[in-house]
Amino acid sequence: MDCVDLDALEHAARAKMAPASYAFCACGADDEISLGENIGAWRGLRLRPRVLRDVTAIDTSVSILGQTMPTPIMVAPTGRHKLFHPEGERATARGAAAAGVPYVVASNSNVLLEEVAAERKSAPQWFQLYYWPKVAEVEALIDRLAAAGFSALVLTVDAPVPGWAPVAAREQHEPSPDIRNINMPGQPMARTAYHPDFVGKVMYPATWRELEWLVKRSPMPVLVKGVLRADDAVACVEHGAKAVIVSNHGGRHLDTTVTTAAAVAEIAPALKGKAEVYVDGGIRRGTDILKALALGARAVLIGRPAIWGLTVSGAEGVRDVLDHFRIELIRAMQLTGTARIADATPDLLAR
Repeated sequence: MDCVDLDALEHAARAKMAPASYAFCACGADDEISLGENIGAWRGLRLRPRVLRDVTAIDTSVSILGQTMPTPIMVAPTGRHKLFHPEGERATARGAAAAGVPYVVASNSNVLLEEVAAERKSAPQWFQLYYWPKVAEVEALIDRLAAAGFSALVLTVDAPVPGWAPVAAREQHEPSPDIRNINMPGQPMARTAYHPDFVGKVMYPATWRELEWLVKRSPMPVLVKGVLRADDAVACVEHGAKAVIVSNHGGRHLDTTVTTAAAVAEIAPALKGKAEVYVDGGIRRGTDILKALALGARAVLIGRPAIWGLTVSGAEGVRDVLDHFRIELIRAMQLTGTARIADATPDLLAR
């Protein structure tokens, strides 16, 4: 698969997807302003290359939650992968493992978490959690995750109620017994959140109290995803979170939020020396990854491009997308005189 041009890859993926599947993957909230601005914010940052540095050997390795990983790249949690490939998240996990990249499995995945775990190899797997109303169900899931070897819980906190995405609302996929949110209570048939039945309903009622409980109950580190403010990020760490993921849910729930590039620039300095910071949303180039690192992120998460690769070529497509990002990152580091990830400091960016 040639994924040099991610726009071309998206077009190829769209041609293979059912219209409702593409709408679910591609949609943004309301006027899709945040969706576009996430991408534009990274593109708008300007690099200040250093010259006459030795870049014959580039080291992209980074420590993520105490484990050395070959690149600062992870696969973001995105749901319902059987809408894009018959193997669903099992293929995504296999592709991430082949690239040596951590994979954050979504709560609303369509494959049993134990089957996803079977594809892990040496790459870590984390699990993205929506906090359900019944504590016993959350506890049962935590125990299953621990038994299956997942190494972190990622609590998503920016979607207590669903947003509204007109594109996806107009293209509802038909619920099918073959495509279920199989790790959620009752294993319901997969539906999108962009349906009139869900408007205004508080589906995932997590508060600071639930975060504290989760930190105490979980045998694995707890991270918080969906943070866009430094004060909230600091409070997350004070309540026991080991890291935060700066995210506006890919622009899918609340439109006109700050971009993740702007938010990570505020949050990373506030958490320096206290907790790790990761960022997602609109990453489309290796230069975007380098800019995120220069702003203080420890790593980035890739969402939609991984789905495009999954759709076009299954596990190999996911691996190819991740390898493509790695190769572009190496080239960006070489051309900016950045031999190690630690050398990606704020002065690499124009003010």
